[in-house]
Amino acid sequence: MRRLRHFRLLLSAFLLWTPGAHARQVQMEVVAPADATVAWASAQHLSEFGAGRAPALTLPDPSTSKGDTGEAPTLQIRSLHDLAREVPELSVLQLPFFFPDLAAVHRALDGELGATLGEAARARGWEILAFWDEGLHVMSGNLAYTHPRALQGMEFVLLRDDPIAEIELRALDVWSRRARPDSLAQLHTECVVSSRSATLRQIRSEQLARVHLDLTLSRHRYEGWVVAMRSEAWGALAQEERASLAERLAGMRDWQRERASQEEAAALNDLIAEGMTAHPLPAQTWAGYRAMQPDWVRFLPDGLPPESRVRLLALAAAAAGIGGGGAAGEALPQPQTEPPERQP
Repeated sequence: MRRLRHFRLLLSAFLLWTPGAHARQVQMEVVAPADATVAWASAQHLSEFGAGRAPALTLPDPSTSKGDTGEAPTLQIRSLHDLAREVPELSVLQLPFFFPDLAAVHRALDGELGATLGEAARARGWEILAFWDEGLHVMSGNLAYTHPRALQGMEFVLLRDDPIAEIELRALDVWSRRARPDSLAQLHTECVVSSRSATLRQIRSEQLARVHLDLTLSRHRYEGWVVAMRSEAWGALAQEERASLAERLAGMRDWQRERASQEEAAALNDLIAEGMTAHPLPAQTWAGYRAMQPDWVRFLPDGLPPESRVRLLALAAAAAGIGGGGAAGEALPQPQTEPPERQP
């Protein structure tokens, strides 16, 4: 009898972890257009990675961008910029000319800053399960922006509400203008006289090689995706399901970062083949652009308590190598309290 009871327990556990029997369905929602190839490719890989384990993940057709979630818990893939509206602490990852490269961003995400951001999101009703790369912003236009003089008086078009970009560009003595083009042709009309700051993949998808001649590889601001669930949906999963989902996402981290890197490299090659000239940004100039930025605390939303801002900046600076004990040994830059006056 004892052996029979033990067999029934084993059978119950097996059925719990067999998708065809009792596994819960989790609907993935990619809050991104179909041409956001990194987000969709990563979501597809996640749906296949560890297939056969609970919970079962379903992914809608990219052409619909959003599936019918029904009663299933929803796992969302949202842009970092988008989720930062609800979790303002995430803004620290978008500081311009702060993280010198993706390795520094990864140190931040994989270390204490990432854990702190997870706690902040949890307090605001979100469970962050992973951060996914898109890339680093570069500048496109009809000049090489490898010297501050080339930027003076130029205009950059913003395709989203972006207070951080507005502060950054104003500090570089650059105009910014919000535009809402409803077609590529209209976007190109906007960009005939305006420059762009975006990832290489975004610039390629916008086909800006048709109107811009130059790419400045400034790599000055991180763009990424956040894999997250609402706290109530996360809490509705069984402990084993939560552990399985977290393990699957951790297991594909390196794959996702490599895929994003490959996408950016391919985009750069395509843009050059289409006639654009790529200009590396000298390290000294990059540091000069960083020094032109105002006090970093000005980039963080006003609603964050002062002590939260200080902690976030300290953790980010340590990962970037610019904090007190960082590899660069320099102080956290706070060069000026006001941006420079615009030249007449």
